[in-house]
Amino acid sequence: MEIKPPIAVRAALSVSLLLFCCQVVAVDWSVSGFGTLGYTYEDEDQLAYRRDITQTVDIDDNGSWLTDSNFGLQLDGRFNHQWSFTTQLLLDNSTKHDLDELTELAFIRYVPNEHWNFRVGRVGVSAYAAADSRYIDYGYLWVRPSQELYGGIVFNSLDGVGVSYLSNNPEFNWSLKLEYGSNNQRGEIPQTNDDYTAELQEVLSASFEVMQDNWKWQASYANVGSLSIKQGASIQTLQSQLQQVSMLGIPGVSEEAAQAYEAMTLDDETVDYYHLAMLYFDGLWTLQTELFHIDANKSSIPQGSGGYALVGYSLDNITPYVMYGQFSPRYSPYSSSLDWGAVNPSFSLLQTGAEVGINSVRIDQSTYSLGVRWDLLPQLALKAQVDYIDINEFGYGLWASDPSVLGSGRDAQVYTINLNFIF
Repeated sequence: MEIKPPIAVRAALSVSLLLFCCQVVAVDWSVSGFGTLGYTYEDEDQLAYRRDITQTVDIDDNGSWLTDSNFGLQLDGRFNHQWSFTTQLLLDNSTKHDLDELTELAFIRYVPNEHWNFRVGRVGVSAYAAADSRYIDYGYLWVRPSQELYGGIVFNSLDGVGVSYLSNNPEFNWSLKLEYGSNNQRGEIPQTNDDYTAELQEVLSASFEVMQDNWKWQASYANVGSLSIKQGASIQTLQSQLQQVSMLGIPGVSEEAAQAYEAMTLDDETVDYYHLAMLYFDGLWTLQTELFHIDANKSSIPQGSGGYALVGYSLDNITPYVMYGQFSPRYSPYSSSLDWGAVNPSFSLLQTGAEVGINSVRIDQSTYSLGVRWDLLPQLALKAQVDYIDINEFGYGLWASDPSVLGSGRDAQVYTINLNFIF
């Protein structure tokens, strides 16, 4: 069945077409794009690296051209100094490649003066420093955004509205940005290859930014008013079996089965994101850091605190850099206190499935990175990066992993070489 784009996106595209038909001779067109051709290799068995949790990946693969490789195309049309539209398509390693999945941005923009900016359609979010440009790798030193922060965030844009105010003060420039809307993000569970859909409703993103000389500071907040996960067949079966055992009235076991079912079922949950960022660039030195805290009620929602810090120094057209990232979880690993198999041997597999299902999304890791960027041409950059990643037990939520590895920690090395371009 063909999936149609959300109403907001279709409305933005329809209005764009209408304005074009009415004012075809007045449209100022521009086409731009970006992309990455890259290869990533990790040396671990029963484990596969993911740029973010929405990617499809084979656990048995050690190397892949799909981790970072992408191609983006953007079409902008300006009708006058106030009205314009933007449409951006992105082809990458996603679960589906229909129009809805490919469309990153599709909005109408109204700029009444030098201070205000209004958007409607599929708009980028401002809750993080690289939120609406995380796939344009050319624009950053790193080969990819910090996995600890960006690897677990499933929304890059919202189908709704956005408004921003810019002070335009040359001495002390500041801005306030707000977005409100919804997002449906599809992904794949590596252990079962089942597709799932994360439905985010009533999402509010707010960001306050200050820019002065070589410095930029940002404080942001995002609230997901309603998060629901539509699981695939395997997880639905597991949830159904847990619910059945919870209603059998078995002392202890039924209570634990009910707790596991409740933890695995995400329906109308709220999530809060808190974020601080700082960037310094003087033409030679690059200092960049982001700190975050994610808060939710259920342990099956990845949450905790962390961040990253990056330092780079430019030597003409070559810039070496170092980066450190960390994610510390809020909850301890989930475990049952009773042996369900003692009541019924068939319950042992169900108990294991519940523990794996809940703990497989838990994030607990640190990353030490060393990289270099070489600007070959004004619009072409070659990058190489080595990551040493310390994963704690039951902390593999950002990886595609075999269930057998969850209970023990591991050190992993990831090697990446990327060619980034813009046009």
